[in-house]
Amino acid sequence: MLMEKLVADVRGQLARHTGVPEEQIFFDSGRFGDFSSMLPIRLAKAKGADPQQMAVGLAEKIKVSGVEARGEQGFLNFYLTDKALVHNLEHLEDFGQKGTMVIDYSSPNIAKPFSVGHLRSTIIGESLRRIFTLLGWKVHGINFIGDWGTQFGKLITAYQIWGKGEVNGIKDMFDLYVKFHVAAETEPKLEELAREWFRKLEEGDEEAVSIWDKFREKSLEEFQKFYHKLDISHLEDGSESKFVKKAVELVDDLWQREVAEEDQGAIVIKTSTDVPLLLRKQDGTTIYAARDLASAIWRTQQFRPDLLLYVVGNDQKLHFKLLFEGLKKCGINTPAEHINFGMVSLPEGKMSTRKGRVVFLEDVLEEAWHRVGEVMGNREGVSEEDRWKLAIGAVKFADLKTHRTRDVIFTWDMVRMEGETGPYVQYATVRAKRIAEKFGKGKVNEKEWGDEERKLARQLVNFRMNLLDAAAQRRPDLIAKWLLVTTKTFNDYYERCRMEGSEHRVWLANRVAEALSRGLNLMGIDVPARM
Repeated sequence: MLMEKLVADVRGQLARHTGVPEEQIFFDSGRFGDFSSMLPIRLAKAKGADPQQMAVGLAEKIKVSGVEARGEQGFLNFYLTDKALVHNLEHLEDFGQKGTMVIDYSSPNIAKPFSVGHLRSTIIGESLRRIFTLLGWKVHGINFIGDWGTQFGKLITAYQIWGKGEVNGIKDMFDLYVKFHVAAETEPKLEELAREWFRKLEEGDEEAVSIWDKFREKSLEEFQKFYHKLDISHLEDGSESKFVKKAVELVDDLWQREVAEEDQGAIVIKTSTDVPLLLRKQDGTTIYAARDLASAIWRTQQFRPDLLLYVVGNDQKLHFKLLFEGLKKCGINTPAEHINFGMVSLPEGKMSTRKGRVVFLEDVLEEAWHRVGEVMGNREGVSEEDRWKLAIGAVKFADLKTHRTRDVIFTWDMVRMEGETGPYVQYATVRAKRIAEKFGKGKVNEKEWGDEERKLARQLVNFRMNLLDAAAQRRPDLIAKWLLVTTKTFNDYYERCRMEGSEHRVWLANRVAEALSRGLNLMGIDVPARM
């Protein structure tokens, strides 16, 4: 029986024996035993009883095949039998969940190079896509690329004044954008010119559209290079510009149906807060929120999802609260969640594209590449492809191991190779794979297991509960933490236990290689052939 079913059966029996509703019975995974509960401590405190006696008494009542219950220091600790451990190891990736989900992630702005700030949405979203896909969901990734809005009037203005008719790449566009904002501080008329150019763009002016098309094409080429390097291949283009016309039609429809209303010349949807969802400004132009709303409605019609996720920074909490209320007023009842994450800043303060204060992802990856070279030297058998896997693994792991809601101050420690890093886990995975290559598949025989084998097997099986927790809490960092503990457990085991001539240990090493490889894959990290 799979671990989560064993947990459910234990929960049911505890509920019957204590009268506590199942939804109020919680377990920790892997701290004590394979899973544990503080329920005896809670009940003993309420009744003035001894928690240890209560824990022992409850443990004696739990009769679930494949699980041994123990009362230890007031906790109820549950241990899978060796047979149950083997069964779970052989079905480590069998989940069979059902559902359809749309995840909005990455969503960079054209004419702005990929920065470490863009990285967070991209790799958190990709990790969640992989997690839910493994669980059995059908997952659609949507890239709501920021390619429309007043900023493009500013960029076109800068291009006309300083661009000299040629923009070779995305960094040239970025430089023009920064130059515009610097100049606009002393030349207010530039803002008027920018508004005029954006008006022309919205009206389909041939020159404005031609310049915008050039910016968009060069930006998408640049983005695709990074997506290829980061192994992001399941993102559908759902760019903002695709919903300009739909947004205009939607706002008219909502106003006619009295879902939206006029407020001081603007069109809004009233919400439960003092702030309405603004859809159309007084000058008649729709704004970002209208296009976001039109896109959300399109997603529900196109994919019929059971869940909508938006992987966007903490600073957009209010926007999504208003957007989700707007969706419900439009008659869309699909559950929607804002998967917020902390912002990346520099030691000197917040990143700002207007001020040119950013760290480009290209520079971060190059630095990681050079650091891999310093550590690996000219080690034989390590290909250039493997070095890139290590470099990208270091960058991704450094970000994903952090709780997603925490703010991050960028330093170059993000690309270090030593300590609790991606390369640390990758090295252990390569080591486990080498054992499989050298000694074969091995044979399962739990009767020969000692404490060392059980400790490693329990940690591997704990993958299931960690994966389910990571999905439920939308937290890839839980997978990262499991990877680090598993790596240390395996390294200790490898140092103490001889593999050659031991079929059951080789079999277990094969399971380690599979589990670590899968865990890294869930974070979008590849395993090198050699290290």
